[in-house]
Amino acid sequence: MNSKMEKLQPGLPESGKAELAPCDRWLSGFYGKMPFEDYTLLDRSARTLLANTGKPTEKFPWSPRRGIMPSTIGFRGMWNWDTAFAAVGAAYFDPQLAREQIEIFLDLQQSSGLFPDVCFENGNIVKGFGKPPVMAWAAWRVYETEKNTDFLRRCYAALVKNEAFWRRERGGDACGLFHYDCVATDPANYRREACFESGWDNSVRWDDGIETVWAIDLNCFMIMTYRALANMADALGEDSSVFRGREKALTAKVESTLWSEDEQCYLDYDFKRKCFVKALTPASFMPLYIGIAPRERAEAMASQAKRLSPGWPSVSYDNPQFDPAKYWRGPTWYNVAYFALKGLRSYGFHEIAETGKATLLNWTRQTPGQFYENYNPLTGAPSDSPQFSWTAVFVIEFLLDW
Repeated sequence: MNSKMEKLQPGLPESGKAELAPCDRWLSGFYGKMPFEDYTLLDRSARTLLANTGKPTEKFPWSPRRGIMPSTIGFRGMWNWDTAFAAVGAAYFDPQLAREQIEIFLDLQQSSGLFPDVCFENGNIVKGFGKPPVMAWAAWRVYETEKNTDFLRRCYAALVKNEAFWRRERGGDACGLFHYDCVATDPANYRREACFESGWDNSVRWDDGIETVWAIDLNCFMIMTYRALANMADALGEDSSVFRGREKALTAKVESTLWSEDEQCYLDYDFKRKCFVKALTPASFMPLYIGIAPRERAEAMASQAKRLSPGWPSVSYDNPQFDPAKYWRGPTWYNVAYFALKGLRSYGFHEIAETGKATLLNWTRQTPGQFYENYNPLTGAPSDSPQFSWTAVFVIEFLLDW
């Protein structure tokens, strides 16, 4: 623990807190007021995000903004949805740092409206595809921390343009539902790069293709986008009715098209093959996270949740393709697991949600030196990149937005 924090006691006077850096000042408000094992995770999480801004002497393409990289150890660049998640985490203790994350991608926005996949530390930008559309949701979360209207106004203009890209280029205008796609730098890599846009890279979900799949999480992210844009419009005195209308229409489409009566769960749908993708993953629980699932469907999803409990792997334990060691084909990722578990909890399914939360937090306690990119869903053993930002972010979410 930071040496200053070791000396802090509950009830530190405000005059003492004012002398601390934003992170320490924020942490001081929790010291002695939550279980120490949780406080330690909170401390580690915030400091992981700060560590991933790089060394003060380093210059990056996004300087002087302080970009929170996924990991300075394994991912030296600014990835799209990683950055949005990092903004949500940083907003708890340093709203200015959080704003900088969003602003980096506002600067990177392409003329088409696309937020690119990644800007590497050498300045190279991957422009042929993006990542799941969570930037509007994240920007609204950041705005809510301090109500910076200038920031919101700039975000709103860029995010409206980005929403138009998704409607025009990813199916929304044509059929009302969205899919992932790309403009491949090499035609031989087309499907691989389209899978990269999903953020789920080599998932079982895409084994028969991705460009013809209405992904359940993508469409829920777009509903979140419409809600955020409507809220922004209201805050700026603009007309929010268009975005409220699109949210309502997309919600109806999700409920009518992406629920499988036979499987009794939400699933991706392959509109070319005209069949559901029969892979239960944490993504299937996104309608619960955003609160659109009717009660009877939520109850069915709670029954299905047993297939992913307690470790919330990236595909259900009983899937024939489940592999606990192959990236998105089994390992546990804290971002998608959090959305699923929070959704279950919000519908009142506390036991299975709390079991999942406790399981995941215990895994992070077993590796006190680092948060890792993902974890083995059978053993809890860490895997892939250490010092991983979004794992730290969703540990914070489990502790403070649960």
